[in-house]
Amino acid sequence: MRMRIAFSILCLLFAGLAQAENHTVTVSSNRFSPAQLTIQVGDTVTFTNAGGFHNASADDGSFRCAQGCDGVGNGNGNPSNTAWSAVVSFDAAGVHPYRCEVHGDMGMTGTITVEGTAPAGFNMNQHGIAGSWANTATESQGIVMDVFPDFFSAGTGLLFGGWFTFDTTAAGGVRWYTVQGQVTNDDTATMAVFQTLGGSFDSTQATTTNAVGQVTFHFDDCTHASLDYTFSDGSGRHGTIPLTRLLDNLACTPTGTTPGNPGNYLLGGTWSDPANSGQGLVFDANSAQGVLFAAWYTYLPNAAADAGAPAQHWYTLQVAVSPGFTTVNDVGIYESTGGVFDQHATTTTTRVGTATLTFNSCTSLTMTYAFTAGPHAGLTGTLDLGRLAPVPAGCSL
Repeated sequence: MRMRIAFSILCLLFAGLAQAENHTVTVSSNRFSPAQLTIQVGDTVTFTNAGGFHNASADDGSFRCAQGCDGVGNGNGNPSNTAWSAVVSFDAAGVHPYRCEVHGDMGMTGTITVEGTAPAGFNMNQHGIAGSWANTATESQGIVMDVFPDFFSAGTGLLFGGWFTFDTTAAGGVRWYTVQGQVTNDDTATMAVFQTLGGSFDSTQATTTNAVGQVTFHFDDCTHASLDYTFSDGSGRHGTIPLTRLLDNLACTPTGTTPGNPGNYLLGGTWSDPANSGQGLVFDANSAQGVLFAAWYTYLPNAAADAGAPAQHWYTLQVAVSPGFTTVNDVGIYESTGGVFDQHATTTTTRVGTATLTFNSCTSLTMTYAFTAGPHAGLTGTLDLGRLAPVPAGCSL
């Protein structure tokens, strides 16, 4: 799938991210050291008992800690003479006086001053989170997202994602799902995951789509998210996938305000040929970085209507592009094999064909394809693709 080319870029992105800091307060000899501490919003403080019968209890009741903290798991804030350690997070600015409940009257007190402002909440109701996302520890699988802000009403948008992955065993073959649901000015959204079966490659053969589970997206920022999944298809699958954006962020901000003109990024999104049932492509266009990536969700050729999930097939497309592109030649079509659903596995990615893409407008795309290997070897054709949802604001050719 050749997503590996983006991993070195991601390392550069990570290097510039600010990290919360942990501070240590030592508890011993009837004193806290340091007794006066100034930190920033989002930082943590670790209280460590070096000797004596003590605890650390905030005057305002926000924390009471010794062998852990009251109300946090099995924590117990009662004074103790063990070598205890407890961590407290501070997510809002303010002044927090605290004391040892045993020795406070003897001057065993302290103050933690928290400066700064709480990080702004993340707004999922924005087109800026559209693009390709994956867990880099599970090879050759991921999700290409498209988001339509305010699709349902002001403040409520639509997220659509194509999830390309594998069966639960390496021999089981490729699988793909779609996720779709509402997003708001919040950092978390829960929606259904669907499976579409019954189709045949580049044909009108009817398909059936059914919900097979539920997913919850949570966005930390414009480059980091997570996906909690629970399947109801009898497989018992559930888990959490950490997601990282695979190409540079061009149009996402925490508040959802698009910075400037992201250019041909807006040609990305969900496209399909109405003559094909239950299949299409989701593009991630990044001419600033010089990459166009897409996942193509389709089926095996001449698949029977009752073939079920084994008839599903997906490919990835990737090519270098220049700013202002409208026609792209020699687009590689790649097939990935050997993967396992949400697990590390050795995969093999092979180029099996070539495509040409011509963006006629923000709503019309012509794609010709020619397969040279794999289950579609020898097949050629043309797809007249249309955008499946409203044109993103600002898109033009």
